[in-house]
Amino acid sequence: MGRVTDDSLHTSVTMAALAGGTVAAWTALPEYVDGRWKRLAARGALLATSSVGVILADDSDPVPHPERDAKFAVLSRALEDPVQRAAIWLIALVGLSAVSSVQEKALDTAAARFRARGASAPRTSLGLALGAIAAGTQLAPAPKAKD
Repeated sequence: MGRVTDDSLHTSVTMAALAGGTVAAWTALPEYVDGRWKRLAARGALLATSSVGVILADDSDPVPHPERDAKFAVLSRALEDPVQRAAIWLIALVGLSAVSSVQEKALDTAAARFRARGASAPRTSLGLALGAIAAGTQLAPAPKAKD
């Protein structure tokens, strides 16, 4: 990792705040928005807003990384074929749906357990804890590159 400058520290803190806030809001949302479709719309708006925030906050120039760039070139060529593009999207959507479903059930179970113990807003508490973890991972130093 290079030298930490005021700009890079500002960017890291901004990214950490965006990650933490997004995770906290995503997790707590079901306590504040009723209805499946309203929650879906609210989460879509949250993701769109967070994405714009990340784009605006990341003012750094990309660091060249030959291995990563080669992998992205292979993926880019695969996406040129409509059949492969459809297969990749299908696999991604099914995988993300499965992970999201399992994660939501785990959060619902934990929230029910906290609610049974008297917590008034358990998903908000879980969201704040998970948001703090997400923010912390953004601020953690990157692993040193192997020479």
